[in-house]
Amino acid sequence: MVLPNAVLAFYYGWKRQPEVVYTSQVGDGHICIPFCIGIFALFQTFTVSHSFTLGMQLLAGATAVHFVFVALFGQLPRFVALVLLAGYGVFCYRGLGN
Repeated sequence: MVLPNAVLAFYYGWKRQPEVVYTSQVGDGHICIPFCIGIFALFQTFTVSHSFTLGMQLLAGATAVHFVFVALFGQLPRFVALVLLAGYGVFCYRGLGN
């Protein structure tokens, strides 16, 4: 899964488009890490935290909000982005505090 992103990163680096290189590397973290956790879960049983369900619901809600704004207005307004970021901050603070 890393190889296609690496090829894209080298190609767009050669084309002098660093923004694509940065986003492809961020994609590695968002795809490969959960993929590895999923493979681990196939072979080893483990318990998820009590905030997992809430986290999944918040993630689905944030995705829906983002999709609606982009579909209707073509962009995510800065205020909405700040609200989503604040919600993420509160979730992390409460999760780390327990």
